[in-house]
Formats: sequence, structure tokens, C-alpha cells
Amino acid sequence: MHKKAKPVAYLCSSSLSKEQILECIKRSSDSQGFAQVFKNKKGISDRLLAAYLNAKIRKEEGTMRSNSLAIEMLLFVSGQMNISKAIPDCGISSGDEFILFASNEEYAKKAIECSKSNVIKELKLSLFNREAPRIAVSELLEF
Repeated sequence: MHKKAKPVAYLCSSSLSKEQILECIKRSSDSQGFAQVFKNKKGISDRLLAAYLNAKIRKEEGTMRSNSLAIEMLLFVSGQMNISKAIPDCGISSGDEFILFASNEEYAKKAIECSKSNVIKELKLSLFNREAPRIAVSELLEF
């Protein structure tokens, strides 16, 4: 039986500039999966899995507000409707410390390698917290 790839998240740091890290994230993503980086800010890691699942649901339903699953996820994590507000709220400003989320381990490895990131620790992804957007259990069972 083929095991489904699961999303992963890491607390990372890199000596590269913000622009270089973002370019690596872009190059590490394609139509099959993606990586995304977030500010290491209280509450963000708690919202990652629910935001990812909500973005996947929107994609399946054809109701995404953006043309990218990674951007849709950023909108959910930030709680913003507009990308120009979401980026300052949750986007990285440097490589000092940031959260790297990826749709699976393969995309995480690509992004970590390209961005020359040091993994500080793996983050636990969970739906059971107060910060996560609400998601229906019936919708989760389809994934």
C-alpha cells in the first residue's frame, strides 16, 4: 500500500538574504507540491496544518482567492484576504529564523538544500489548538 506524503514544517535559519531564500522556495515548488516560508512569530506554526488543508479544500472546490496553493495557504495563516497585507504579517524579513513549511519531505529537502538552511528543529503540525482556523472533520476525511 502506498503511503500518502504528509506535510512537514521546520524552524530554520539561513545566511542567505530574504530575496535569495524566496527565490529558492520558488524554485523548489512545482505543480505537484510546494514549499513556503513564514515569519517565526507566535501562533503561526499552530495554524499551518489547518491553513494547508483549507487551501487544499479551496483548490478542490475551485474557490481559491489566488492561483497558487502556497499563496492561498499564506492568506489562511495570516487571516488576511489580500496578499499585500498577508506578506508583511507572516512573510519573512530575513534568514535569521523562519518557519519552512512543505507539502511533503521531498519539497522540504529541496528548499532546505537550495536555501542553505540550517534546520533548528522539526515542528509538530496539529489541528488541535486555539489558533487554527476551523475546518470540518468531514472535509478532512477526504484527504
